[in-house]
Amino acid sequence: MSVQPRILLLVLGAIWFVGCSGPMSHYAKVERSLLAGNSAQAVTIMQSAKEDYGDKNRLLYLLDQGMVLHLAQQYVESNKALEEANTLVEELYTKHLRDEASALLVNEAQRPFVGDPFEHVMINVVKALNYAALQQWNEALVEGRRIDHRLNVLHDKQEGTETYQEDPFARYLVGLLYDITGDLNNAYVGYRKAEQVYEDSQEWSRVVFPDILKADLIRTAERLGLSDEVRQYREKYPEIGVASGSEGLSTQAQLIVISYYGEGPKKEDVFIDVPVSLDALYLVALTKPWFGRSTRDTRGGESLLYGLHGQIARIALPRLTMKKTTVAYDVIEVTNQTAGFKTQSERVYDIGAVAEKNLADEYDALVLRAVARSAMKMAAAEGIAIGARAAAGRNNQGWVGLLVGAIARILALATEEADVRSWRTLPGEFQLTRLWVEPGDYSLAIQSMDHQGRKTGGSQQRHLQLIKGETTLVIHQSLQ
Repeated sequence: MSVQPRILLLVLGAIWFVGCSGPMSHYAKVERSLLAGNSAQAVTIMQSAKEDYGDKNRLLYLLDQGMVLHLAQQYVESNKALEEANTLVEELYTKHLRDEASALLVNEAQRPFVGDPFEHVMINVVKALNYAALQQWNEALVEGRRIDHRLNVLHDKQEGTETYQEDPFARYLVGLLYDITGDLNNAYVGYRKAEQVYEDSQEWSRVVFPDILKADLIRTAERLGLSDEVRQYREKYPEIGVASGSEGLSTQAQLIVISYYGEGPKKEDVFIDVPVSLDALYLVALTKPWFGRSTRDTRGGESLLYGLHGQIARIALPRLTMKKTTVAYDVIEVTNQTAGFKTQSERVYDIGAVAEKNLADEYDALVLRAVARSAMKMAAAEGIAIGARAAAGRNNQGWVGLLVGAIARILALATEEADVRSWRTLPGEFQLTRLWVEPGDYSLAIQSMDHQGRKTGGSQQRHLQLIKGETTLVIHQSLQ
């Protein structure tokens, strides 16, 4: 093959590489299905997209599949996927030099997806909720203990820092599971730890310490006969009143409603183009109005233009985007022929805030790696250009050296992208309702309300048989 066809293939290859990379498109279909209330279709879409994830995203596929199965009430299948994910998380802690090298030389997305610390905790949270929905409370408690262990290990590793090392809702769930299974001592310990974490994390968690946990603290202390602690909590939380009392609970049935609202946080690229000369600065300033904000859709044209110029470097970093839910709370009404009970849910977890905390903890390291990677890639491209020009000059084909150098720079720019992978099928926030009623057959109605107290969406109805001394968990989801 002569020089000219080879150069043409390099040019076409560079252009193809610039245009071929992008996020997986199945997420939009999954979200539309969930918004329409068709979780079974979402499961089918997710299964058909398995090959799109590839080997490096095996963990991400298991997380997404596990959550979609959870929303489809396929709890056994969800736990199978999430347990495999749990095992894979442990395996991925063994770093591979090849993956680290490719991440440094190409981009962060070349490494296997390992997930953020809060996503690892959420594996066991969702598994616990799966078992709870199946009323397999001992198995749910096993996951609660795994949550406790994971957070303790994380705390030991991060002790003395301000990074994510505790999770308020996960700690609350552990106490709740001990409570439901009758281990009041450990329940009380769990609730107290959750109280501390909620108070310590208010600066970043965007969740006010929930009244429902205050009531649980008082109720559990009463049942344990801790009169001093009961008095202290009643003085500390006077807004709870006497409704938290534990009288008669053993003869009643318990109902817990977990409500999921909104869409989970997503990551997108932020491209920072750095000119290293005055005329390069002019070029960047001129092209931004033409292309608009740099995105994965515009970076191809920019990479070609900047690569031909030769004095512009690129850094890509991730940022979170979140669509706020319009739901403020749920009104939960439980009725039968003789009685009716009405209450509302309380916000206990903001996943977007937790994701922001995890990204902020990692950001300094991401910036350092991005700057180092960009410098190495541009230096390598310049080295290729110098070598190509020298070789081409000996053959009186100086244009070939210039073109090879331009292609090397185009590829250096085009391959720069941030790692925007995340567990996108998680909801945006959790709310919780807990109440005790007389045993019997009930109709349950759940009506979501917006921040102006207006109904949003239709009321969801279902029939429940609530049994004396037993707990029933209901999971309710709204992507609005």
